[in-house]
Order: sequence, then C-alpha cells, then structure tokens
Amino acid sequence: MNDDKINENNSEENVPKICRRKFLNTMGNTATGIVLLGGLGVTLDFLKPNVILEIPKEFKVGPIDSIQPNSVIYEPEQKAFVVRDEQGSFYALSAVCTHLGCTTKWNASGIGGNPKAIISCPCHGSLFNKKGELIQGPAQRGLDKFRLRLEDNQLVVNTSEIVSDEEMILKT
Repeated sequence: MNDDKINENNSEENVPKICRRKFLNTMGNTATGIVLLGGLGVTLDFLKPNVILEIPKEFKVGPIDSIQPNSVIYEPEQKAFVVRDEQGSFYALSAVCTHLGCTTKWNASGIGGNPKAIISCPCHGSLFNKKGELIQGPAQRGLDKFRLRLEDNQLVVNTSEIVSDEEMILKT
C-alpha cells in the first residue's frame, strides 16, 4: 500500500498546478489583446476611403447604323430606354416610374388592352405610351426624357439633362 501512495504522490507532483493569480492574469491579457485587435481593425477600416462609385451621367449607346428602325435598347445600369422610331429618329426615356421610382418594363406587344407598344410599371400599374406620356396612373406625370446627341457617329445619352417633348427627338 505504501507503494501505491508513493505512485499517487509522484503523479500529483508531475501535474502542473495553475494558481488563481496566473489564470486571472492570462484571461486579462487575452481580453486586452482581443480589444486591441478589434480597435486596430476599426481604426484601419476608418482610415480606408469609402468611395461610392457613381454611375456616369453620359453613356454611349453605339453607332447609329447598328440600331434598326422601330427598335428599343434598354440600358439597365443607367435605367434608360433608347428608342429608334419608324422614321429613323432617336429619343431616350427614363425607365424609372415617376410614381415611386420603380423600374418600368418595355412591352413591345402591348398590355392591359393596348395593342401598341407600351411601358408599364410592374409594381403599381402605371402605363406610359412609347413616347413616355402617361396613359394610366397612379403616376401623376410621364417619364423623364433625356438629351441625345451624335458624337463621331455614336449616339450619346445625357441622363443629367431632362428635356421637353420638343427637344427629346434626335433626327438623323
């Protein structure tokens, strides 16, 4: 039996003891390190520039020769329709509904009993004709019309310049 006690004592002596003071120091140092790393991360994030990339106000649609008469091009990034009518003239319309800012859809075959091409707001039901004029609400006015210009045989749309019905058509 004495041999058993000696072996037990030896095994207890080999186990490292952790005292309360050492444990609390380790935990405190670990918590301080975590806080310092978090503070460093927040500081680095603050110093990094937060750039919001803005969509360009002008964009090129393409060469006018490549756009067929009686066709519509939708530019999703700029939310704009570029239309070439039957006579070969161009105009650009905003695809943003004037009611609550929803993105409208071009319906070539018509919708809601209208057999002609029509622009519709899928969210609230506003309808516009192919020139952007209001047919049916809840929108209170037609779609915005953008200025077009020809630059080196390229059609350029300026979404920052809203024009009247008379100024919206670019004849080629």
